Amino acid sequence: MRCFVVFFFIGCYLETISATLTRLEDTVDLTWSFDNDTIYWTNSQPFVFTRKIAEIRRDGVWYAANEFCAGEHGGTHFDAPYHFNKQGWKVAEIPLSRLIVRGVKIDVTEEVELLKDKALLLPEHLEQWEEDNGSIPKNSVLLIKFGWSKYYSNKTEYLGIDQQDNLNFPGLSEAAAEWIVKSRKIVGVGVDTASADAGRDINFPVHRILSAHQIYVLENVKIPAAFPDTGFILYVLPMKIQDGTGAPLRLIAIPHDSDLVPPNLKIVAMSPAVPIYSHIIIILSSVVLLVLYSSSNVPE
Repeated sequence: MRCFVVFFFIGCYLETISATLTRLEDTVDLTWSFDNDTIYWTNSQPFVFTRKIAEIRRDGVWYAANEFCAGEHGGTHFDAPYHFNKQGWKVAEIPLSRLIVRGVKIDVTEEVELLKDKALLLPEHLEQWEEDNGSIPKNSVLLIKFGWSKYYSNKTEYLGIDQQDNLNFPGLSEAAAEWIVKSRKIVGVGVDTASADAGRDINFPVHRILSAHQIYVLENVKIPAAFPDTGFILYVLPMKIQDGTGAPLRLIAIPHDSDLVPPNLKIVAMSPAVPIYSHIIIILSSVVLLVLYSSSNVPE
């Protein structure tokens, strides 16, 4: 009986490991919804949503249809290399192999707390990330968390608009952009600010450096407070605008198990057959113990 209890708890333990890992597979939407309050550049056509019809027709059938009009660069959106590179890919030309990719996240919120809108992503941050997490995988998108999403509901604060109508928010340094290019690993860069360039960089040096090497940019990304540094696949899904310099974007993260689980657990815990094995162990151990118990109670 004692053996049975031990085996029972072993089976339950394996089942628990499997259930815990399944919870890491939740899909996360990194997209802000589009509505008439969506943040757009001040010189861009804002998102205008018009409710046209919503009614039950005479034949009893419900019918609804709306219209919207918007510029390419607002809300959570995609910047194609063509945006700052005459020879760069337009939105519809981006290879699919660069749109379903590994993702990594670098968190620089501590620097932002200290330096506010003057904070920049530096090469040291990228080097420290690799020291802590290993080399950035090839064909990856780099998400940079400045923690700026907390201002998204207030356009003035989010863009950092001052009395001279200048913009003020953190971004990448030119040196970091050069590091990204030289790494030859990164196909896209995403930020939780209005631009990969800092608000004060009106000549967009980071965009120009990245787009010159066909690296796209994702802006106004909604990065949750709790989000892993590694272990996720990104589905980068811009509206397929034929000659687009940019497009509204749906960005989805699906955790990638091989980066989330310690190596010694991958072989056992990551197998979808783990729950089956745990039940088999319980059943077989029960049968063996039952046979042994029956044998020990056979009268001589």
